[in-house]
Amino acid sequence: MSLLSLINKDVAYENESREGIVTLRILYIIQAFVLLLDVFFAGLPSFIHSKFIIIGALVVITVLFLLTYKMKTRPANIAYLIFMFAFITGMIPYFGWNGGMQDYFLIVLMLIFFANLGSNSFKFALAGIVFFARSFVIVVYGSMSSVMYIDDISNKIIHVTNNAAVFLSVIAISYIFSHRENEAESKLMKYNDKLVKEANTDQLTGLHNRRRALELLDEIKASSYLGAVTVVMGDIDFFKKVNDTYGHDVGDEVLKAIADSMRDICGTKSFLTRWGGEEFLLIFIGKNGDEALTDVEALRRHIMENPIEVGENKISITMTFGLAEYDFSGDVNKTIKEADDKLYMGKEAGRNRVVY
Repeated sequence: MSLLSLINKDVAYENESREGIVTLRILYIIQAFVLLLDVFFAGLPSFIHSKFIIIGALVVITVLFLLTYKMKTRPANIAYLIFMFAFITGMIPYFGWNGGMQDYFLIVLMLIFFANLGSNSFKFALAGIVFFARSFVIVVYGSMSSVMYIDDISNKIIHVTNNAAVFLSVIAISYIFSHRENEAESKLMKYNDKLVKEANTDQLTGLHNRRRALELLDEIKASSYLGAVTVVMGDIDFFKKVNDTYGHDVGDEVLKAIADSMRDICGTKSFLTRWGGEEFLLIFIGKNGDEALTDVEALRRHIMENPIEVGENKISITMTFGLAEYDFSGDVNKTIKEADDKLYMGKEAGRNRVVY
């Protein structure tokens, strides 16, 4: 198993966020690696003098790393914070004040505010503890030399490695948790888009619903658009007979098939709406009545000439349409009523036609 897969392995509890645990694993790996580098640069004599402290620290890091696969996020974070307090105060005497171990308090402070540790008041209380701990090590360990001799160059290298560890840890915490926030925001935006789409879509046919059609017409009227707009009301002829003969489930399939035909014939040319029941509203933007008539007539013929197959049933369907040009100086509802009136004129004249 690779190191990356070990880091990204999921948490033991399904309701726990993985980001916090992954962050801790990365921090432990950085801590262990940099500690080994510090020991290397400090030299073998220094290690032999304090080998039990170094080995003990590495063992604790390993155990805490392994426990991240079993612990919940909050206790794991608390365990890391406790370890870091002990690590900092234990390693400053070993490497000296110039080793830069006190800089690790910055990681502790960042994790307090980014990680799942409870309420804000608890986080601020922990931040206060960090402040007093930092002040304590300044008072107690300030300017302390290492217990064993470490030359100036090695001491500066150790400080740089610890400084690098702090930077890498800060970057890891910032990236992982900001990535989580961005991902959560992205999911929220997608969810909101989904809600908007559902609110404006007819669930059965996938066409726009009445609400969205009325919004569109209001938007067109409120805009500076001066082109032609044609509104067409369509109704399936004798649809009640389809439901009575074949059942409502078959009737639903017929409505879906009609919607598909509308998409095939007029989908790129008009705004398609299921107005309600077996009624449909088509809005042609940029087309006058004569131009829209050509498309609607093509749709009417296609529906008439292509029976709808539902299971073993082959159902012949016709539709009647009423067509009206939108008057920008008038009312939206007036235009829709005009199209609806022409639709009923077509019904009275024998159905299966377009009235303009």
